[in-house]
Amino acid sequence: MEQEGLLPRLVIDTNVFVSGLISGEGPPALILRAVRDKRAIHLVSDPIVEEYLRVLDRPRIRKFRKITDAFVADIAAYLVYQTERVELRSRIRMSSDADDDVFLNTAVDGRATLLVTGDKTDLLALRKVEGIPIVSAREALERMEG
Repeated sequence: MEQEGLLPRLVIDTNVFVSGLISGEGPPALILRAVRDKRAIHLVSDPIVEEYLRVLDRPRIRKFRKITDAFVADIAAYLVYQTERVELRSRIRMSSDADDDVFLNTAVDGRATLLVTGDKTDLLALRKVEGIPIVSAREALERMEG
């Protein structure tokens, strides 16, 4: 995956991002750790940032002890300062869930290496968007290590 010394460019679906923040273990957490350790680039667009923060504010997510106002403020700062912001131009509509199309558009416009998701029904079923593989967190780790 790291051909020519280039870091993997990842669009990370909300389910993987939030799961990695909550659990701290497993493939989603390892994806976030790779980004934190600068072994991958996390691509976001404004709608993705808004969705991440909206989901982190949900009561069923907030019940997890570590998801406090201060933690969410830290995540917001991370999203502003440590991710690569993608300006959306594409208008791809491929997913049966229209909310997923922003992840497809961000992947294409950000020249992503991988779109990482746990969404088996909609996104993973597509397998690719304009040549960009759509993979699970586990498969993303395998590709990044291999």
